[in-house]
Amino acid sequence: MREISRAPRYIAVASPSDLSNGESGRIDSPAYQDYALLKVLFMLRQQRSRSPAHVHSFQVNEMSLTPLDFSGLNDRHVIFIVGHGDSNGLYAMGPNRVRGMRRLISFLTGDGNLKKRRQGKSITIVLLSCRAGLGLHKALARELAETIEIEVAVVGALGSTFGTTNTAETGFNSVVIKGIPWWMEYENSITPSDAEKETSKREGKTITIAGKNKEIEAFKDGKETLEKALKKVVGELRANEVNAALNEIETKYRKRFVELVILQSIHYQSARKHLEFDMWFERIPDAYQWVNSSQVTDDMVTNLLSADWPPPGPGQSLTR
Repeated sequence: MREISRAPRYIAVASPSDLSNGESGRIDSPAYQDYALLKVLFMLRQQRSRSPAHVHSFQVNEMSLTPLDFSGLNDRHVIFIVGHGDSNGLYAMGPNRVRGMRRLISFLTGDGNLKKRRQGKSITIVLLSCRAGLGLHKALARELAETIEIEVAVVGALGSTFGTTNTAETGFNSVVIKGIPWWMEYENSITPSDAEKETSKREGKTITIAGKNKEIEAFKDGKETLEKALKKVVGELRANEVNAALNEIETKYRKRFVELVILQSIHYQSARKHLEFDMWFERIPDAYQWVNSSQVTDDMVTNLLSADWPPPGPGQSLTR
């Protein structure tokens, strides 16, 4: 993890489009209007002793696919892909697993420079989207490696992710722990009984949603207040491009925006005091799953990409 935090960052964000929204039945805002994506991107490009990194936005559209520009990639760059998604894929690539992966590979390989500049070397990709470490990381590693014939390592989160001050320092988002925390964030992501079993096992004692209802509701009230405040800041932006939006936050709203990010981190990190269980993983290595492309078989990818997946309920599995 240490080498990831120090490496220069090539940052890409999967931005929803009219086409991807139409295919999935979602109504997701473009990246430059999305408070959660902007929070991740703002913190990710704040790397110590470096100027803020440029963010490369990509999206599907009717006319053509514009690949990511890797002409400036060097041997030390780690590629970060930010977006909303789950273990099946990135929502901005559409709801069909196979087509979505094909689109993502095209964005990564279309300009030819990823293969050209990493020939005989290796590629490291950090997926900063929710639950990417539960399957998407394997499919991406294998499919990309087969396309460009280069070893690829991909890491993804084991739960929903949050952009925090930790993102700036390490390059990794904070991650919600499976169990009641998953249910609290997105009730459709896990059944109440499974959530209670996971948390009770982790804590070594019986913990139920009903038994913690008062504390859970109080926590939710606090988190929703912070989310509304972050959305208010983003709602005041006038930029219509992601780098311009990030620069506008930097010049006009930095103090308030960072303050809210810190307050959100404190709210989640101190949750145990009242809930008697953690909301986030304490250690980053515990929250992410690594895989090398050589560890993934064709059958594994076929199983991961074998069927369409239904769009989640409102707000489910989104980066926060």
